Amino acid sequence: MRNLSLLALFLMAAQFGFAQKGLEFGVTFTPATSWIINDEDFAQGDDMDLQATFGYNAGAHLGINFTESMGLQVGLNLSQQGQNYINKASSSNKEDMDVYSRKLTYVRVPVLLKFNGSTEGSFTSYFRFGPHLDFLSKAVYNYDENSGSIVRMDREDIDLTQVENPFTGENYKIYNDVVFGATVEMGGAINIDENMKILVLFHLSGSLSNPEGEESYDASPYVSLTNPSAFPDDAGSASRGTAYNVMGGLTVGLTYTIGGGE
Repeated sequence: MRNLSLLALFLMAAQFGFAQKGLEFGVTFTPATSWIINDEDFAQGDDMDLQATFGYNAGAHLGINFTESMGLQVGLNLSQQGQNYINKASSSNKEDMDVYSRKLTYVRVPVLLKFNGSTEGSFTSYFRFGPHLDFLSKAVYNYDENSGSIVRMDREDIDLTQVENPFTGENYKIYNDVVFGATVEMGGAINIDENMKILVLFHLSGSLSNPEGEESYDASPYVSLTNPSAFPDDAGSASRGTAYNVMGGLTVGLTYTIGGGE
């Protein structure tokens, strides 16, 4: 709540500082590589070897330009994140190794401070950064047991938002509904005219709060009971520790400014 209040105050202050430089709106798409970083997963060695994972952000933003070179943007994005794994210990042949993945879908609301260079040339620098909030929409698990010699088990889109204890019926919450993070994008803008720009930006974003809930450790034995390797069952550990969602990619987009002027 404190973070949301600060963001609201920031936006109110931005409106008072609006200097008739125009409203900017745009759409962007960011293909990216996605990672879920957790020390407990790294400790599993070949049982949970991290593999390249595709993710993306797609959405739109509305911005207020304080000056010709500085503004504030609020966005609404769909963010697909996650992590792929391969169990190298499951087989000596790669094609027979077990593979699995966690897929997380968020509605992302970024609030970004934007800076750009002169708009008079055909190309200008463009930089934006700031906090974002990720609201969990979907969390699923996929598992392909390729090493089974008799029966092959494939499990797709298993819901990981809640996991039931089969002995007590108690539900555990693995992922938090809201994750706080930060976004940085830098690159350039192609000035089609004085109002329209094409953006090409390097993107880096990550969570600053834990995307996994406090009950993720309690749930891990029951996830692994029915879905092998979804989470390591670390009986000697007091908790799973902090996880981090990380994304790196390339943002391309189109922006248009209206109402500008001296």
